[in-house]
Amino acid sequence: MEREDEFLHTYFTHVSQLCYDKAKEHIEKEKDPKCTASTWNLFLNILPQLALAEKSYLDIGFLQTKHKSFLRKDNSLKSVYETLRSDLKKIEDNKCDKTISTYCQNIVQFISARINLIDLYEQIYSMGVNQQLKYDEILHNIDQLMQKYSLEFTDIALIPAKAVFTLECEILEQLFKALTELQKLQFLPSLALCHGAHTRLAAWENKIQCRETWKIGYVFKGNPLPSLFQWLQKLKGTVLSKFSLYFHDTLAQQTTPIDMRQLCSKLLHDHYQKIFSFQRKYDAACVILMSDNQVCCDTTDYDSFPIIVSYPPRSPPQLETILKMLSETANELMSKDKIIYKFSSQGQCTYILSTVEPNIYVVILFESKKSERDAYIGNFITDLCLNLRCTKVFSSLKNMGK
Repeated sequence: MEREDEFLHTYFTHVSQLCYDKAKEHIEKEKDPKCTASTWNLFLNILPQLALAEKSYLDIGFLQTKHKSFLRKDNSLKSVYETLRSDLKKIEDNKCDKTISTYCQNIVQFISARINLIDLYEQIYSMGVNQQLKYDEILHNIDQLMQKYSLEFTDIALIPAKAVFTLECEILEQLFKALTELQKLQFLPSLALCHGAHTRLAAWENKIQCRETWKIGYVFKGNPLPSLFQWLQKLKGTVLSKFSLYFHDTLAQQTTPIDMRQLCSKLLHDHYQKIFSFQRKYDAACVILMSDNQVCCDTTDYDSFPIIVSYPPRSPPQLETILKMLSETANELMSKDKIIYKFSSQGQCTYILSTVEPNIYVVILFESKKSERDAYIGNFITDLCLNLRCTKVFSSLKNMGK
């Protein structure tokens, strides 16, 4: 490895390990005070700014409020990256030094990839705020991004940056693929994808074990991992919690009821326990998650289909009535966050229906009359649906950066 390659490789290693002070010191040692106007020194002057941008990126600085006024330009993180890209292109276009020109070209490609990732996270955040389920669209954009940059910024000096970028993209890819497979109730693909995201998160965490410890007085921050990494962990936890509910019955067959409860209690969201607690506290006849017959299911137990999970764990005698109601209210259930109350005077039962996501519904049955004004029922359904759709974690991107 050439001396310049080794210098830049060490710089990107420090940045990828979150050791920003070390990266700054590394640059200062390299500068030649006698040749301040040299191309190499001009190139070195950009690197501390890039390190600061990377620090802000990992703290989700790209979703901070953009400050614009009559006298002030846009100083968003995206704008900072665009300025750095422009400065590096100027040095690259000079073509004074082939090595420096190659470095600039590779870092420009890396910065372009960063800007594309910022656009992607803004899409994900917007999807959460607007309560839209466009998993396929996000997945398509991730795949395009990975293909676009697979053969870019491949210089030996940028190996640490390339490795972390690839892990970040693959984590997002695995989790959004898992969400699409969960919509189709595919057990093994969903399980493999959750595991894939977990192993990649662990690999990324291993790469940042040398991170600097930030100290406030004598009190250390509770979690030294960057906000973006914590958010990806949170997204994985949300997807895994959803998986554990959709395949609760399948998983429960692999262990004892006590162990199953203990395992679920360690999840980010113990949906099954919340359903159990709600059913007991409010004396619901049953709480059911159902799919319609357009969903491709792994199960061959057609007696239980289309029930995904139920508490109590049995088909209610009113199942035929529930299926009929789902069919009759199909158009209404297409409306976002619509909760439908149906009272049967013949059976003296209240049926409450809502859509979790396309083809998947939550149904609560009470063997008594219930009012639509009962806030606890509405809040329970809304909270369950928001967490299962993952829109809650998508919209938390902005809060994670604070």
